[in-house]
Amino acid sequence: MQKKKATKPSAKARPRKKAPPAEKKQSSLKCLLFGEEKPDLTELESGSTTILDILSPTAIDTKSRDYIIVDGVYHAYLYIAGYGYSTTVGSCWLTPLVEAGEGFNLSFIARRQPKDKILSKIAQTTMVNRSRMRDVGDTRQDYEELDSAISSGLYLKDAMNRQGEDFYYMHTLVEVVADDAETLEQRVTAVEKLCVSIDMIARRCDYKNEQAFLSALPLLTLDADVERKSRRNALTSGVAAAFPFASYELSDRNGVFLGLNLYNRSPVFLDPYDDYKYTNGNCWIGGSSGAGKTFTLQCLGGRLRQQGRRVIFIVPKKGHEFRPLCELLGGLYLKMSPSSRDCPNIMAIRRKSLDAYSGLRDLAVRDDSVLADKISRLIIWYSLQKRDLSDEDKNHLDSSLVECYRRYGITFDNDSVLEEDGAFRKMPIIADWYNVLQENAETKHLAVVLARYVTGSASAMGARNDIDLDNKYIVLDTSGMPDDLLLPGIFWATDIANDLIMDAGSDLSALIADELWSLVGANSNPLAAGFVQEMVKTIRGLGGIAVTSTQGMQDLFGLDGGKYGKGILDSSRIKLVMQMEEQEARLIQGVLNLSEDEVRQITRFRRGEGLLCIGYNHVPIAFHATQKEYDAITTSPTDLQKKRIGGAG
Repeated sequence: MQKKKATKPSAKARPRKKAPPAEKKQSSLKCLLFGEEKPDLTELESGSTTILDILSPTAIDTKSRDYIIVDGVYHAYLYIAGYGYSTTVGSCWLTPLVEAGEGFNLSFIARRQPKDKILSKIAQTTMVNRSRMRDVGDTRQDYEELDSAISSGLYLKDAMNRQGEDFYYMHTLVEVVADDAETLEQRVTAVEKLCVSIDMIARRCDYKNEQAFLSALPLLTLDADVERKSRRNALTSGVAAAFPFASYELSDRNGVFLGLNLYNRSPVFLDPYDDYKYTNGNCWIGGSSGAGKTFTLQCLGGRLRQQGRRVIFIVPKKGHEFRPLCELLGGLYLKMSPSSRDCPNIMAIRRKSLDAYSGLRDLAVRDDSVLADKISRLIIWYSLQKRDLSDEDKNHLDSSLVECYRRYGITFDNDSVLEEDGAFRKMPIIADWYNVLQENAETKHLAVVLARYVTGSASAMGARNDIDLDNKYIVLDTSGMPDDLLLPGIFWATDIANDLIMDAGSDLSALIADELWSLVGANSNPLAAGFVQEMVKTIRGLGGIAVTSTQGMQDLFGLDGGKYGKGILDSSRIKLVMQMEEQEARLIQGVLNLSEDEVRQITRFRRGEGLLCIGYNHVPIAFHATQKEYDAITTSPTDLQKKRIGGAG
């Protein structure tokens, strides 16, 4: 076989069209990589990046101190200084650099050194340092340095001799690429800041970018100067902990899409109903006004509904913002206010049994009285309007309610709640309760509170409003309530939601409550706060989840020293902290075990960004919505004006 004549490597890396047979030659580099008998793959490789593109670019500009230009792309290089590593590291400590994002590449080299030679050098160096230390006073600056060097030497010897660890020299090189010099500088600065945040010191390869480019090629060779400056000693455990192929990802199999991970732009899918992964699926969202809580709640609720879940919203403030998406999804929007007839009868009994767990476990149904349970909740609702109830007043209220239901044929026997065909009996309304209280001279003063719902401005709320609540997407809007009726109005809505969820059976449901502080905060009372706390705790046992949000952290912890607010936080495995003022962030820092960096991050979040906390796992995410969701949820005046103009056109 005739030998082909070797030629110099081709200056062009890009594939060319097949040359005529007389001119067809293989470069020595291509012969080395592919062999002489390798078929011509030029046409197959056209338009793709080949090995030659990497090893032999078309053009390189090395005139700048800060970067080199390779085939029109700007490259800059940084190395982690040998003294710039943290002394103590955890697992996957290089992951933040690996996951830095677009335009960043990491080159990591670890070389094992002969143990016998290294041990000899360590022993000699330690002995010399001990000798020098005898002549150094403990007030001199280098005394501490010598003491640290001696301790490090003894630690290395012990780990290598007794724990079987090997000794390595490791080098970390960061490549930053961009299409222009300005973007490149921004990314290089971002790398420097990222390194500082993880206790590492990155240095730029000024006047050494060409050598760094060659060092970053997959040839396992380092420039001598870069190698010397970036060399760091490490043991086997430290090198193993630097394993870079890890990822901050949260992707539950049947989860709903929340947004993108700010570390690496990976999508975040969360399935709060996965009880194998999460001890409970309850979620708490906190943030200042305008941080995006309402937007996030609606996105979450809409996506859960699209998965077939039953979703019930309780909205104390700005309920009109929830209406467009509710109507888009075919939901039921109830405006609970004195001027509206959208208020379901608070005295209606909607459950045939209190034993919601029997159907889940195929157990015999207990006959605990649904009437007794309803009476206890009505007394709590009444107490939110008359705060100074005595024990005697409570007894009178209890007796009046028993009489009120007796007149409709309803007793403590659960069968009395139903007609012969299994439908619910006709239920009393507030006017009936009012009349019973008026009949007795000792209880007339108690009827005054109810007069507003019978003959006053809120009579529409107390009317017999028969509303079908079988819809699987319900918004209970109490934002139209006057200030003095807001708290009992929210409890009214919560009582309805509790009935619907407890009677859901095997259907997975979600209770989403905005502005939680209204019920368990400083302006509430222990009865109402305790009811809400118990509801959040028990919903998990029925296969449902509770999603709560709050704006005022001080108000949330304002009742009984924060007993109820903290109880609900403890019952929520998943927590999402959106942008907060520093004072608010400090209040939540100890509760969620946040670091100082995370507190600063919270104060700097933009709208729609938050820190997702699940146990000790904290991941910053940016929420994203489809255009259809955004158009239905947005309250931006600019966007709404554009929509009106577009609709008119």
